[in-house]
Amino acid sequence: MATLDFRSSVNALNQLLIIHYRSLPMYLVEATPWTHRGDAKATEVLLDIVSDQQRTCQRIADQVNQEGGIVDMGDYPSQFAEMNFLSLDFLLKRVAEYQQRDVDTIRGIVEQLSGNLTAQVLAKESLGAAQGHLKSLEELTAEICNDG
Repeated sequence: MATLDFRSSVNALNQLLIIHYRSLPMYLVEATPWTHRGDAKATEVLLDIVSDQQRTCQRIADQVNQEGGIVDMGDYPSQFAEMNFLSLDFLLKRVAEYQQRDVDTIRGIVEQLSGNLTAQVLAKESLGAAQGHLKSLEELTAEICNDG
């Protein structure tokens, strides 16, 4: 197994950090989308995802620091601002779509980190969590569609 150079490893870790730290669920918790009484479960799922992502972000940032890199938390994608005034139940399908993209991107980062076992293990754990979040979102979306 080839050793991953310092810069490539830190760049991949920072990319992973940005995926989690600047995710749509993180944005929505800060932007507080419009909700109604029926959104309690959706709000709970989003808050659980965000809580998990915050812990993951801390672990990734710690790894970047441990490797001597500079933590880069990036910016939210500009298209998120278009969602500020949409209802949470309407946004759930979009959140799941973004989560699927994140899962696909994280898979690539896991491969990029093949030369740094510690960082790769962290990326694999983050992938597992992202896949779990996607499953929760898909189940919630299906449940809401069946109720509606």
